[in-house]
Amino acid sequence: MATFASASPSAPLLGSYLMLSSTLLAYTLGGAGFDWVLIDMEHSPLSPADATALVHAVSVASRNKTVTFVRTPSSGVEYVKWALDSGANGIVVPMIQSREQAEAVVSHARYPPAGQRSFGPFYAPYANLAGDGTLTGYAAETAKDVSVILMIESAAGVENAEGIMSTPGISGIFVGPVDLRLSLGLSGPHGEEAAYLQALGKIAQLGQQLGVKVGIFVAQPDVMPRLQRLGYSYFLVGGDVMFAGNGARAALTAAKDVLRDSKI
Repeated sequence: MATFASASPSAPLLGSYLMLSSTLLAYTLGGAGFDWVLIDMEHSPLSPADATALVHAVSVASRNKTVTFVRTPSSGVEYVKWALDSGANGIVVPMIQSREQAEAVVSHARYPPAGQRSFGPFYAPYANLAGDGTLTGYAAETAKDVSVILMIESAAGVENAEGIMSTPGISGIFVGPVDLRLSLGLSGPHGEEAAYLQALGKIAQLGQQLGVKVGIFVAQPDVMPRLQRLGYSYFLVGGDVMFAGNGARAALTAAKDVLRDSKI
């Protein structure tokens, strides 16, 4: 079964997101070859049942080759519990601003003795096609490899980044560039402002020092080489809504161009 920790570091890991509760779209993205797929419960009204169905669809379509993450609406124990009980390979938790918050998320996500995760993953075993389909098998094998990804996306998060990133039990850091820039008084998903570049550099440097993978959403593919040189090793490059919009506009433009150039 694919895991974030075991993914090859030889090339950046490219991911997409799912915001719509369509298992057909989940099958499509699961079979597209992305390294990871993020089911986004933070910015779309997906229920825990929706998220579970999407996790399973991606797992089946990719034959467990694509890592599945659920981004929770918050760091609350109920959201962490529901997300992991879906069978997802890991969680992405937004707006972490202190080590105390990071420690609480780890406690929610890890079974004892590493944490206090409650036991009851009734759907989780079926997301692992190679597993035995039992709760005990999930707890003994799969659960220990779930990834806990924390989002740093505020000035306070950057200020406390070392404490957050050195928290035992975390698996990686994901930067939300738009929220980070907003907290710095900036707009847009990317930019060249000194404060923003310093924040990105600090997170990347700490990642290298502490052995923690760092990733980021990219709205423009051309920024990836610079971020890779800094030390960012996984990128979220788009998702279902974005792909549908871009595809629709491209198809319409192509049709108009053909008609405009036609001699009929």
